[in-house]
Amino acid sequence: MNGHGAWSQRGQRPQGLLLILTVMVVAANLRPAITVVGPLIEQIGAETGLSPTALGVLGAVPVLAFGVVAPFVHRLGTRWGPDLTIAMALTVLAVGTALRSLIPHEVGLYLGTALLSAAIGVGNVLVPAVVKRDFPDHVPMMTGLYTAALVGSAAVFSAAAVPLAQWTGWQTALGSAAVLAILAAAIWSLRLLPSTGAPARAAVKPAALLTGVPAAAPVNVWRSRLAWQVTAYFGLQSGLFYMLLTWLPAIQTSHGAHEAAAGLWLGAFQAVGILASLIIGQIMQRAPDQRRVSSVVALFMVVGLLGMIFAPSLMPLWALLAGISTGSALLLALTFISLRARTTAQVGQLSGMAQGVGYLFAAAGPVLAGALFQAAGSWTPVLWAALGLCLAQAGMGLLAGRSIRLD
Repeated sequence: MNGHGAWSQRGQRPQGLLLILTVMVVAANLRPAITVVGPLIEQIGAETGLSPTALGVLGAVPVLAFGVVAPFVHRLGTRWGPDLTIAMALTVLAVGTALRSLIPHEVGLYLGTALLSAAIGVGNVLVPAVVKRDFPDHVPMMTGLYTAALVGSAAVFSAAAVPLAQWTGWQTALGSAAVLAILAAAIWSLRLLPSTGAPARAAVKPAALLTGVPAAAPVNVWRSRLAWQVTAYFGLQSGLFYMLLTWLPAIQTSHGAHEAAAGLWLGAFQAVGILASLIIGQIMQRAPDQRRVSSVVALFMVVGLLGMIFAPSLMPLWALLAGISTGSALLLALTFISLRARTTAQVGQLSGMAQGVGYLFAAAGPVLAGALFQAAGSWTPVLWAALGLCLAQAGMGLLAGRSIRLD
């Protein structure tokens, strides 16, 4: 029996397009509160006096929070059920995003960012498990759709950050994503409403809601070579993405771009990932494995980074190529988590491991990039370092992309 049949009998979840909508609206909240920082980072530094290294730490806080939270999310999802856990996370996300714009200066910046990032970390881990549970026969396609929603919303907020800051101030621009989180919490709450004539939700054990079947014995993914390959891929693509997300506007302004234009191009850098995610998702739905796709994805980034180094006058073009790569690499990383696992329970465990370790590794990216720029006085060494991450990512993609599953 597929997932939809089981849920219909329990009467616990909305069906059809509404089911898809709830997943998409949560995905749309998993980046905007973070990506809005990059276009404003020079304003933030000017008004707060934070150094490039300190601003790099601010860019690293979300990734660090993802890594710290991820290993514990599976337990929360098993205890409370993923639907209720995500609903609570969306509420915390709205609160943290609002606090960041209300509490003055550095305290609000770091405290609010840490709180909202922890909430996003919950969604990062549980959404792949929900997709595996809700759409077991269409994991690559649905992962492509929700990745497109994630990337698209991030792009809109990045592009709008500077104009909104000019109109309302940068603090309000940082808090603008709270509105989206409140809307998402309201829509997602539809999953918590039992259907008419159906058994009450309390009759279904939370563990069964995560796995789709009664809770099975846990699998030790930490001893799996394949799980570590998936984790390495996730960490490398995340480190590269957050390094560019934090510093790409500054790299562009160093070559003469206006701050508002750099913000728009950061939005475009993310927006092209929408199309890439939709196309790659369809290709992977039919492909026997993901090795060729991962190699092509890395090639786009190699060309983009080399272009930034040797032909910076064409920076918008190279930013678009890099954006195609980062959007596609995120889709690949999330798809690896779902496809390499045998059950939805394993998806939760592998997701916690890959995102926990991967994001802790990736947290160093923005900080080291800021410190490297501060020491060298140039972005060129940072771009060479990014190229090294990309090549390592390509190697891990060849391993994690094989059509095999966890033992």
